[in-house]
Amino acid sequence: MKSLIKITCTAFILTSLMAACSEETTQPKKSKEISEEKEKNILLYEEFAKGGSYRATVENAKYKIVDKMGNITTRVTINNVRNDEKTIDLSEIKYFVKDEKTGKKYEGQPMPIHEDKFKNVPVGYALTFEISFTMKNPPKDLNNMYLYMDSKIDPLDTYWKLDNLVSK
Repeated sequence: MKSLIKITCTAFILTSLMAACSEETTQPKKSKEISEEKEKNILLYEEFAKGGSYRATVENAKYKIVDKMGNITTRVTINNVRNDEKTIDLSEIKYFVKDEKTGKKYEGQPMPIHEDKFKNVPVGYALTFEISFTMKNPPKDLNNMYLYMDSKIDPLDTYWKLDNLVSK
């Protein structure tokens, strides 16, 4: 009888320890979501991607409806991180937002404050600007929107999830 009680107690303790130390209970849910997205090369706001020429960060994104057309405006910072001391031309980068649910793409238009600096960014310099994406038929669900940057000089294999887009 004593051995049965010992075995039962030992089994209970081991089961409790295994449940308490399982991966799902030790890692918070939000942290788990972020790590899963990073595994897929998906970045969130304020996270950066670095290549040989650029270091790009998406700071935020806003959505609004103007004249029955949807408009996403993203704020982006790009640094020149070249080692050869050459300037970079940010006008060669193509920006688009893709609805991952439908596959529809919307091309973006950069809106730099200083056009001359936009085409001639010195080494070590960072330029922050906005990109506007106009959507003639905006989707009803904005939870699947991702920003891509396409560069022939320095291709980035990452993209940013545009969170918290709410129509205003």
